[in-house]
Amino acid sequence: MRVFSGRSAAAALATSAAIAGTCGPVPAFGADTGGRPDSSTETDPYAVPAAPRPPTLPELTHSETEGTLEATAGAILPNTGGGFTHAYAQRLSVEVPVGLRRWYVGAEYELATGDGRVVSGNLALGGRTLWATRTGLAFGGGLSLIVPTAVFDTQGPAASTALAAATLRPWDVSFFTPSAFGARPFVDVRAIDGKFVAQFRQSLDVLDTGGRLALYATVGVYLGLWATHEIAAGIEAFEAYAISVDNVDDGKRATVVISPNVRLVLPWVEPAISAFTNIGTPLQGASDRIWGFRLAFTVVYDPSRALGVRTKASDDSPPAAPPGTMVPTGSVR
Repeated sequence: MRVFSGRSAAAALATSAAIAGTCGPVPAFGADTGGRPDSSTETDPYAVPAAPRPPTLPELTHSETEGTLEATAGAILPNTGGGFTHAYAQRLSVEVPVGLRRWYVGAEYELATGDGRVVSGNLALGGRTLWATRTGLAFGGGLSLIVPTAVFDTQGPAASTALAAATLRPWDVSFFTPSAFGARPFVDVRAIDGKFVAQFRQSLDVLDTGGRLALYATVGVYLGLWATHEIAAGIEAFEAYAISVDNVDDGKRATVVISPNVRLVLPWVEPAISAFTNIGTPLQGASDRIWGFRLAFTVVYDPSRALGVRTKASDDSPPAAPPGTMVPTGSVR
């Protein structure tokens, strides 16, 4: 299977492991207390350091229920030249932690719009699990089932709208494949070193499109850095590779999209903006070049809190000392 030329996937895994293997306990900067006072780390084995949240890839060890609304808008230059066409895709995802961040269940849905049409994409229902250490290393995997909620004529105008949306998000081409039922197994790796995070996901989409089997391999990589306590900057890169798809030449099977981004972290919402463009051939050679923007709003909700949202005041305050205890001046958390 070719994914980032095969060797890049292995290199990403090795790099993540090397980063985590060289770092000891992580400083208190951005320490994730899961929306609870610091004393909760004594009972939560996955109270890992807080990492910048990727705009598209999931945050692997979040303790709150989270929902993300991600809008993708871009321009597409046809192979035949001439003027640009424009496309828009909307992604909605919800994920809920189960059992101290060891298990998660969630759902994703996408739709496409263009030329006055709205085209439904497919629905994905899935779950994942992971193992993590307090130094910031995390490994996991899961499975999503793709439900065929995208139903349209492959030769009609709706197909053109869906193809344009998939061109902007080639790693999600399965969401815009009509009448497709399938599965998406995946693996996740993440390493945190102080203010820096490296995250990796590899997945395989297996689709039954009515008697025909389609296979897509995808890889997503995120490199992020805390610029301040509330702002994170990073870059995401995705490759989608058509392993077994009809009418796709060998030289047009791989599609790579890069996306620098910035995220703002607030107590109850974490907005992010990204710019993106392709490197090499866009999706299956259907166009010459793409570029655009992605805007994501992630809402975090913790039902165990009175207001249902995280408050930085409690997260960042050290636990109160017992009465009569002398606290040394200049002590460090």
